[in-house]
Amino acid sequence: MDALVYIVIGFSFLLLLTGMPLAIGFACTSLVVALTVMGLPLQSVAGFAFNSINSFPLLACPFFILAGNLLLVSGGATPVRDFLVAWFGHITGGLAVSGFVIGAFLGAVSGSSTACLAIMGAVLLPIMVSAGYDRPFSAAVCLTSAELGWLIPPSLGFILFGALTHIPIPDLFLGGLNAGFITTLFLGITAIVIARRRKYPLAPRATWKERGRTFVRAIPMLLMPVVILGGIYGGIFSPTESAAVACLYTLLLGVFFYRQTSWKQVWDALLATLKITTMIYFIIVGAELFSKMVTFVRLPQTLTEVILALELGPTAFLVVVSVFLLVVGFFFSSIAMIIVILPLFIPTVNMLEIDPVFYGVVAMMSTCIGEITPPMGPQLWFAEPICKVSMADMAKESWVFLAAMTVPIFIVIYIPDLVMFLVDWWR
Repeated sequence: MDALVYIVIGFSFLLLLTGMPLAIGFACTSLVVALTVMGLPLQSVAGFAFNSINSFPLLACPFFILAGNLLLVSGGATPVRDFLVAWFGHITGGLAVSGFVIGAFLGAVSGSSTACLAIMGAVLLPIMVSAGYDRPFSAAVCLTSAELGWLIPPSLGFILFGALTHIPIPDLFLGGLNAGFITTLFLGITAIVIARRRKYPLAPRATWKERGRTFVRAIPMLLMPVVILGGIYGGIFSPTESAAVACLYTLLLGVFFYRQTSWKQVWDALLATLKITTMIYFIIVGAELFSKMVTFVRLPQTLTEVILALELGPTAFLVVVSVFLLVVGFFFSSIAMIIVILPLFIPTVNMLEIDPVFYGVVAMMSTCIGEITPPMGPQLWFAEPICKVSMADMAKESWVFLAAMTVPIFIVIYIPDLVMFLVDWWR
C-alpha cells in the first residue's frame, strides 16, 4: 500500500507539471488515497479540510491582500516614488536602486509580491524608460524588486508558513526584516554596477526645495510601515489585527488624503481580494490532504533518517535544502513550496536543533526566487502584460538579479547572526 501512495505522490507532481491547478492536483489524488488506502470516512476528510483553514493567523492573508489591492488605487505609491527619485535619481543607477527600495517599502506595506509588481509596473517603469533605461532591464528591476514583499514584513509567505507550522509570526517577521535588507543591498549594488557599465543616463538633480516637497507629500505613506510593525512589536495588536489596520489606513489615505480612490475601486479591490484569497485557501485545503498522505507513509520521518544517515550538520543541511528549493523553484510557485514542501523538513530541523525561525527565513529567501524563475515562475506571467516585455527578455535581464538574491542566502547560512540578532533581542 505504501508503494501505491508513493506512486500517487509522484502522479500529483506530474499533474502539476502539466499545468493542473495546485489545489486540484493535491486534493484529488490525496482524496483517492484517503478514502481507499487510509480508509478515512468522507466526514473526516471534510473535517481536515475545514480545520486546515480554521486558523486566526490565516485571517491576516485576505486583509493584507486587500491592503495591497487598495494601495494599487490609493495613489500613495507615486509620492514615495517621487521622493526617492528626487533624492537618488541623479546618482548612477539611482532610479534602479530606487526601484528596489520602493519594492522593499511596498513589501512592508502590502505583504504581497503581486501587488508590488503591479504598482512598480505602473509608477516606476515609465519613469525608468523615459529616463533612458532599457525597457527589459527596467522590467527586470520591477520583477525582482516585487519579490522583496516575500521577505520584508508583513510578509504573506511568513504568515502562511507560521500559521501552518505554529512558528511565531512576529519572530519570522524580524528575521525577514534583516534578510530583506541584505537582499535589497545586494540587488542595489548589482543595479549600480550594471548601470555604470551600460552608462545609463542620470535623472536631473532635484533642488532641496523639491526634495522637501516630495518628502512632505510622502510622509503619510512612509509612516505606514511604522504604524503596522510598531503596533505589532509594541503589543498594541497582533499580526492578524495589524492586517486589518493596514486596510483601514490605506483606505483612509486613498479616499481622504490622496483622494485617488473611488468606492467603485474599493469594490473592485474587494472582489480581487476574494478571488486571490479563495485560491490560496483552496491550495491550503489541498495541501492539508496531501500532508496527511505523506505523513501516512512517514515521508518527513524518512527524510530525517536519510539526512541523519548522511551525517549532515545544521549548516550543511541548510545548504542542501536551499539548493533543493532553488531547483524546485524552476517548476513550482512559492505558495506551493511554502504550504507543501517547507513543512516536510520541520522534523529534521528540530532533530538537528536548528532554530525554526532561522530555517524559515533561509527557506523563504530560497523560495521567493521560485516566483520569478522560468518556466513556471508565476510572476513572469503577471509581469509580461504589466511591463509589456516578453518573458524571454525579462528572464534574460533577470538572471544577474537572481544571482544577487542567491548569494545572501549562503552568507546568512554561514553567519546566522545577520538575521537572528533582532530575533534574539526580541525574545
